[in-house]
Amino acid sequence: MGTAKILVVGSVQGELKKAFEKISKLQAKQNFALAIIVGDLFSPDDKENNSNELEALLSGQITVPLPTYFTVGDNPFPENVKAKLESETDLCPNFYYLGRKGIMTTTEGVRLVSLGGRLIQDEASFTGKPGNCDPAYLDNEARGLHGAHSAHILITNEWPANIQNGSKIGLPEGVDGSRGTQSISNLCQALKPWYHFSSSPAGLWEREPFKHIADYNSLEEPSVTRFKSLPSVAASTKEWMTAFTLDISRPPATVEPPAESPFVRSSPPRKRPALDDQAAYRRYADEGYESRHNKRARKGPRSDPSDCFMCLNKPGSKTHLVVSLGEESMVSVSRGPLPLPMTFPRLSFTGHVMIIPYYHAADEMAQGKRTLQEVATEFKEMSKFRKALSAMVGSKSHGELGTVCWEVNRTGIRHLHWQVIACPTDRIKKGMVEAAFKVKAEQYRYPAFQPCDADSQLAERSDYFRVWTWMANPVELADHTNGNVADEKDLGVAQSIYFPLPTDLKFNIWFGREVMAGLLQLENRVNWMDALLRKDGSEQAAEEEEADGLRADFEEFDFAMK
Repeated sequence: MGTAKILVVGSVQGELKKAFEKISKLQAKQNFALAIIVGDLFSPDDKENNSNELEALLSGQITVPLPTYFTVGDNPFPENVKAKLESETDLCPNFYYLGRKGIMTTTEGVRLVSLGGRLIQDEASFTGKPGNCDPAYLDNEARGLHGAHSAHILITNEWPANIQNGSKIGLPEGVDGSRGTQSISNLCQALKPWYHFSSSPAGLWEREPFKHIADYNSLEEPSVTRFKSLPSVAASTKEWMTAFTLDISRPPATVEPPAESPFVRSSPPRKRPALDDQAAYRRYADEGYESRHNKRARKGPRSDPSDCFMCLNKPGSKTHLVVSLGEESMVSVSRGPLPLPMTFPRLSFTGHVMIIPYYHAADEMAQGKRTLQEVATEFKEMSKFRKALSAMVGSKSHGELGTVCWEVNRTGIRHLHWQVIACPTDRIKKGMVEAAFKVKAEQYRYPAFQPCDADSQLAERSDYFRVWTWMANPVELADHTNGNVADEKDLGVAQSIYFPLPTDLKFNIWFGREVMAGLLQLENRVNWMDALLRKDGSEQAAEEEEADGLRADFEEFDFAMK
């Protein structure tokens, strides 16, 4: 698993020899891991030449040079193909039918979700269910694929409705702007695939990458989809093929900021229950988030935080993740934590924490930068939380664990936050953590790391990546155990490094998590969606248990509760 080179081919429409001769030549040079065919594999008619090429394919005279996957397009399969695929998934060696609809993960770890055929518009008059090879699907079948939750690649025959909304790229000549179905739009919104490929009736069309509407169920950046529709092999140019390299450990980077989602919510957002009615906030009822936030509210217009998943005063906020509320910021467990529940057995939670300021960073665009004093006050409290969390980790592990904290600070980011993860002390003491960050930065060709004072703000107000490492001081930790250390005193030694982020630099927002995944040998959990906690099938139940564990460990260190 890891990186895979992938080839995607448009509708073959019976021109099997032409398609696989070209694919074979490319494969000899590029060594792709797999290929995908979208749209119609076979011709809609029974031309003698097409029938001869099909027989050549089935008899092995046409070679399929690499694992190749296909589904059904607009037209029915030939009868001999249908008969074979009713009982098998392999049409011939290396040639695999994904089914009319399906979910599968390749040997390289690439997660494919496919939906072939066209939507049956008049479901009332349709009796029964489409067969495995029929070029049709029902809306409830499309909705059934929402249960896949995610996909590296979504393959559909039809376009999503409204996919051209917000795009500055014109549609190919001969393509109707009203093309597409809402069922596919809903599926794309539900899965938030990294790539979405479909069949084009005319020329190639690739729109700008777009970010999905935040559904407030994550503390990560919005997911981004790249949509591309390929013409048939009969196209006069080579536009019917495209290739790319997929690293399943992290979403692909985008050169330009992604466009807004072309889709409109099909259902209204959930209403927010009153904070006083939420069990997670009863302990803060006398002076909760609203009260504290209003104390520091600034005059002037404020940008609407309702689209930010890190703001509490908005519908659908994940309040059960929050453990502590300060004057300027809060502490929350991480959704999809990098460590496993058993990675750090001395802790009552996984060891992954978020420190999130109340201030919605996008507000600066509406009302100008905050004063230096306001930023300094926020930084001071977040640092205090970082030290308290570190002291907690060091104390609960008897000095065997330290912490690593990182911050991504960029102009235009909606909401800043720090991530804190427990880490074995020996890896910090031996310089392995700092070295890992520097090596990975060199691989990405980022600017070189520079040292900075751990307790001080950077001179740069924005556009940098920063890391703190912390390990316990054995003497001070022992004094704390004996009750002799003041609350304000740091129980360990912290160091910090950073590098500036030029505005034109492509930056992987999962950089910090990727480095720590390598250090903790948890590479399969870089994607937070692969690391969601579940208890008896419920994510929220597991997340509530995670928050309770952090709350129990952090109680004696939580200055906000004193």
